[in-house]
Amino acid sequence: MKPDRPSTPRYLKIVMIVSLLPLLWWPVALLHNSGYLFTGTKRVLMLCFPIYALLSVWLAWMCREERQDVMWVLIILLWMSYAAVFYMAM
Repeated sequence: MKPDRPSTPRYLKIVMIVSLLPLLWWPVALLHNSGYLFTGTKRVLMLCFPIYALLSVWLAWMCREERQDVMWVLIILLWMSYAAVFYMAM
């Protein structure tokens, strides 16, 4: 029998889902590549960033019960990374 886990607050579920919503923009960003914008390192970062975002939210979800401070740091770093990549793409 599994030990009873406390239920996850609804606001945390919403924060995690909202943190993944900008990934819906990714195919559009890659399709609007005009050839000179994403060269070399920038192209690799644009292709690998969704993996980072998914991994970041998954790790935040895994540590939500025991280490909430780490969860918030991961989410804040993800949003700062979104800002940096959106700035790079513009």
